[in-house]
Amino acid sequence: MTNLFGIICLIVLGVISFFSLYQLGHAILAILYKTSPSDQRRARTTRFLILIPAHNEEDGLPETLQSLAALQYPKDLVHIVVIADRCADDTARVARAGGAQCLERNEGPGGKGAAMSWAMQVLRKEGVVFDALVIVDADCLADSRLLEAFDDALAKGHEVQQGYNYLSNPWETPFTRVIAVTSVLRNFLFYGGKEAIGCSAMLSGTGMCLSRSVVDQHGWSAFSVAEDWEFSVSLLLNDVVIHFNPLARVFARESKGLKQASRQRLRWATGKYAVMTNGARRLFLQGLARGKVNLIDGAVTLAAPNYSSQASMTLFALVCSLFLSQEPAWGFLLPWSLAVLGSLGGYFLLGAMHTQSPLKTLAGIPYIAVFLPWRLSIEILGFLGFGRKGWGRTFRDSATRRNTPGT
Repeated sequence: MTNLFGIICLIVLGVISFFSLYQLGHAILAILYKTSPSDQRRARTTRFLILIPAHNEEDGLPETLQSLAALQYPKDLVHIVVIADRCADDTARVARAGGAQCLERNEGPGGKGAAMSWAMQVLRKEGVVFDALVIVDADCLADSRLLEAFDDALAKGHEVQQGYNYLSNPWETPFTRVIAVTSVLRNFLFYGGKEAIGCSAMLSGTGMCLSRSVVDQHGWSAFSVAEDWEFSVSLLLNDVVIHFNPLARVFARESKGLKQASRQRLRWATGKYAVMTNGARRLFLQGLARGKVNLIDGAVTLAAPNYSSQASMTLFALVCSLFLSQEPAWGFLLPWSLAVLGSLGGYFLLGAMHTQSPLKTLAGIPYIAVFLPWRLSIEILGFLGFGRKGWGRTFRDSATRRNTPGT
């Protein structure tokens, strides 16, 4: 039994050590590569179609539309369309009152991916003209320079972009403070590092930009619970790089606590594991066969445990190593566990330093003792397939406040 625990601990530490070094390498690259807004102003000619999938979003949609109305981009080059998918509230009325075109959908396959695919077909038949498609969730606020940032990157040939997804309410509760840090870890430090070396980010469901040529060639072909991850795999296999654009920012209203967030996080976890099972394998094998580092990196990204899971697994290894510390053959596990835990702690602090208020962030650290068990339970349930249901609304308050991470 002692040897069994030792072997399990060894495997866990080996896996987490790899991903810890992988993340730290990305973080260093992101900090060195840090992107600044361009001082050059150029004429704007790109025509943007902004698509907003919405399911019972009458409460949050007005603020989303107001933020889009305030975009610093020529109004005649922006067309906003809301997809009111199977709505039982006044989403459609709110959309039209906010100046957007509204497509109402009450039949056909369910889910966000199916709704977007349907809308693209309808708009194509209507002859809507655009050069790039932007997808924004109905509960997000758009930074005023969102389209300018996307347009600048399109001019550089970046045909698929993932913007910086952050929170509009990072300091509201201890829960949102922890999520604020993990958002910086994922966006600025992880995807920012990938952009520095030409590797691909993953689409995150909102704040996405696709050129017209990509839309015409690929449409929207992902219909699972994790349609963004599924579509990312499809694009990578077709040699389309997903560029991370840190200057294109959207701000989501985060749930205040565990109860509100559980349903959405479980859906995401279930969807990710469903895509990961086949997607990571295909990316890895294709990467080896074709000599494509970007595909192998995509497989690693897809297979990587999230930060919270890494921390929980390391704590498990630490407890095991304490019991094994008196065994000569396994004595090395304790210092190794402490080193990995220190590495993950340093990574978290690095993320906290790159929020707009590190001290406020650090005040949420005690909440990690509650957050980690909750997050681990979500991951376990997701892995087992619970929560594999269709599109549902996550209940939040409005997204009035907007904050910008200090990146």
